[in-house]
Amino acid sequence: MSHVSNLALEIHDLDVLKTACEDNGLTFVEGQRTYKWFGRFLNDSDVGRSTVDSGFNPEDFGKCEHAIRVPGSQYEIGVVKNPSGDGYRLIYDEWGTGGEQIAKKCGGKDLPVIKRSYAEARATKHVVRQGYRVSRRVLANGRVEIKAFK
Repeated sequence: MSHVSNLALEIHDLDVLKTACEDNGLTFVEGQRTYKWFGRFLNDSDVGRSTVDSGFNPEDFGKCEHAIRVPGSQYEIGVVKNPSGDGYRLIYDEWGTGGEQIAKKCGGKDLPVIKRSYAEARATKHVVRQGYRVSRRVLANGRVEIKAFK
């Protein structure tokens, strides 16, 4: 069974995505054109959450522009061009052991660790370009505090 999901996050800066991957022990593989998944689409994903509902063609599942390797998982995350052509989305198979291993490493089904790290890295890059210095601190509750100063 295959549950192919796409992360509700648009990627517009691959360098920032690479940083987010490195920060979380994931490996960004530039130019890898396929990602590992169940290998066959069974049209059984949740309606409204499905990758097909977002405009992706099931015939293209397993194909990507780049890939993300997740330690301990036989599946990978595909970095795939948006159907609109603007930016990228992350697509992965969340079913079975491979999907569970991705979710475990990335904080859950919707991969919140990647979302948070991408947002942090993108914000940091933006303020550094404006001439600010940045400090980052993880608070006791797990939240991350980023301070920008001249």
